[in-house]
Amino acid sequence: MKRILLFFTGLLMIQIIQAQSLSSLQNINVDNLSDSQIGELMQQMQLEGVSVNQIDKLAAAKGVSQTEADKLKKRIVQYSGQQTVSKPVVKNETTPDATSDINSPQKGPEVFGTVIFKNAAMSFEPNLRLATPQDYVLGPDDEVLIDIYGLSEASYKLSVSPEGTIRIPLVGVINVSGLTIAEARRVIKNRMTATYKGLATGNTSVSINLGNIRSITIHVIGEVVHPGSFTIPSLATVFNALYQSGGPKENGSFRDVQVIRNNQVVKTIDLYDFLAYGKQHDFRLQDQDVVKVLPYKNRVTLMGEVKTPAIFEMKNGETLQDLIVFAGGFTEKAYRESITGYRNTLKERSVVSVENANFKNFKTEPGDEYSVGKLLDRFVNRVQIDGAIYRPGVYALKEGMKVKDLILSADGLKEDAFANSAVIYRIDSVGLSQVLSFNPTEALNGKNNIVLQREDKVHINSILEMKESDFVYISGEVLNPSRYPFGEGMTLKDLILIANGFKNNANVGEIEVYRQITDIKTLNENVNKAESFRIKMSSNLDNGEAATFKLKREDRVVVRPIFGAENMKEVTLEGEVVAPGNYVLLSKKQRISDLLNQAGGLTAYAYSEGAFLTRKYNKGSVLQKTLEQVKEDVSLKIQQDSISTEQSDLKTTNVIDIRLEKILKHPGSKYDIQLEEGDILTIPKQLETVSISGQVLRSATIRYQSGRPLGYYISNAGGFSARALAGKTYVVYPNGSVDATSHFLGFRVYPKIKPGASIIVPLKPERKGMSTAETIGISSSIISMTALIMTLIKSFK
Repeated sequence: MKRILLFFTGLLMIQIIQAQSLSSLQNINVDNLSDSQIGELMQQMQLEGVSVNQIDKLAAAKGVSQTEADKLKKRIVQYSGQQTVSKPVVKNETTPDATSDINSPQKGPEVFGTVIFKNAAMSFEPNLRLATPQDYVLGPDDEVLIDIYGLSEASYKLSVSPEGTIRIPLVGVINVSGLTIAEARRVIKNRMTATYKGLATGNTSVSINLGNIRSITIHVIGEVVHPGSFTIPSLATVFNALYQSGGPKENGSFRDVQVIRNNQVVKTIDLYDFLAYGKQHDFRLQDQDVVKVLPYKNRVTLMGEVKTPAIFEMKNGETLQDLIVFAGGFTEKAYRESITGYRNTLKERSVVSVENANFKNFKTEPGDEYSVGKLLDRFVNRVQIDGAIYRPGVYALKEGMKVKDLILSADGLKEDAFANSAVIYRIDSVGLSQVLSFNPTEALNGKNNIVLQREDKVHINSILEMKESDFVYISGEVLNPSRYPFGEGMTLKDLILIANGFKNNANVGEIEVYRQITDIKTLNENVNKAESFRIKMSSNLDNGEAATFKLKREDRVVVRPIFGAENMKEVTLEGEVVAPGNYVLLSKKQRISDLLNQAGGLTAYAYSEGAFLTRKYNKGSVLQKTLEQVKEDVSLKIQQDSISTEQSDLKTTNVIDIRLEKILKHPGSKYDIQLEEGDILTIPKQLETVSISGQVLRSATIRYQSGRPLGYYISNAGGFSARALAGKTYVVYPNGSVDATSHFLGFRVYPKIKPGASIIVPLKPERKGMSTAETIGISSSIISMTALIMTLIKSFK
């Protein structure tokens, strides 16, 4: 009972789905449809066997306007074109193999011609605007247009009745069914002569043409995608009918399409006439014609270097040359000397090779598979030459061509060519490499002139390539210290000029030149590997010893600065001083107290306890490296969240803690630091606030209260948060010094608070519990150690 119920439920669901198919057309608005919706609609049309040409009738049946129907057809054609362009074309270059795996996932070749019927951009709609064909046979529902002009004038649009007649006013009923349009003209004109006398004398003329044409019903059967009956215009041809039915399916023939009329085959159509040659059949269908697509009889595969590799249908007597024509001919890289094929026998497969001369005579057989190979990547007459010649490149090998001929073809040797020896790289008959040497000078004179062979490569060395690069070096107090190319005869003066001359601080009275010792005897007898020279020269490069001192390759020239000469160095003084600004250091020992005296001292609003010195360190200095190491150590000890809170504190590593009150009381003491270039001395005004940040309930800035402890300010910030590491709270003072919380007899001793101080509460490190694996590992270790101890105890008893 359950099975019967499920069966009828399934039938009901199928009916519901069919009833709803393409029902969305009823209220369609094409302008609002997306590309994905157009794609879904096309899939639905394919499932139901609806072509693009049938959209008009389907839209009319659903109550859709002709404008929307036209928009929908245009969108479908555009979408189909986009899909065709977006799909990459993969050319199959695999040679058919008798042992190839039939289950290979690689997509095989398509049957030639199927793509036309799958392409929605091609509609094969009949042309309804052409002149009336003289052999067009009239039938019911055709419209006949009659125009009378001259002495009498009248115009009629007459529809052929189901009985095949038309009724002309004042003339009567005329039977035109089964007549061609030419025959109908004669019959109608003869009947009208009795009424319109001017037709006989020529004073009146009549024009008889075909208006709207009737629709006919044809039947498409056989090996087609959607067999059935179709309503098409009476001017439609076999192509229109096949497109309506989706074209031949996998086993359908493209070359044996029959038109059956009154139970007789009246025409056999070969679609290859259109697909391969572009010839169109104008054979028009008539009402109740049957178009039958027979199964194919003979198919042959052609792959490789042809323009349209595919599966082709062949007729008896057609040759391999015909097959190549169907495929559009060879590509530019095709090997045309012969084609290899694979043929089926009664028991197994065999290989056939067809020479070019036999293409026109070699007949194909059903199931043949042919592959057109590629040209080899080799040359029958190529020789090459490169190196120190004017026109290196590839040249054609001529009969009897020699080395001299090739060099002259390349416009000869360059000036830097090593003319005493060159090489020829040659491949022998078994593919092994050989190297032949020759003398270019002798070859050009006709001596030892080697005969070239195919694929020979001649290389002429350059003298410049056969020696090390020659340079000289200059450093120190010149405008462009660098490495410069060396030339024979170069002097010290030349090199200094090339380096754009001296700087202002150059010590021109003592220029040092270092030279590598190359004498073998000296090197063997002496441990010294280089020697030095001291040359005097004037700053204006007057002629002197430097003008005559000849340099050698790899010489190193050093121009040192004048002893004690330095550029002026500046420091900055800012804040509550009488004259803030930039100051030049007058001596190497100038201190903070000296700078303050130059600036006229402090103002009445200066806060000396908050003074600090900012110093920029060179990246290469030892102190800078130390500070960077400190940052790394701190980063290892403090959690990442805490570092993000204290980044501003880490930036104070370049701030030097100074005691300005002691400096002013004891100038020149150990507190009075010597200044360096780029130092910035900041004297703030009297500060009145204290800031609290980090792990408190609310970061805040609070007015300073003299004598109040750290706890007072923490309370004003809401107290410590749940994740605060209260025991590590520290204070950063305005002068850059830091004081942390200490512990005495279990009690916390918080730092003293001063005006402008910053209280920072770090984050408590997050404790990570042990995983199950870690717990098991530790337990196993404890058990093992216990067992070992027990064993040792027993061994001592």
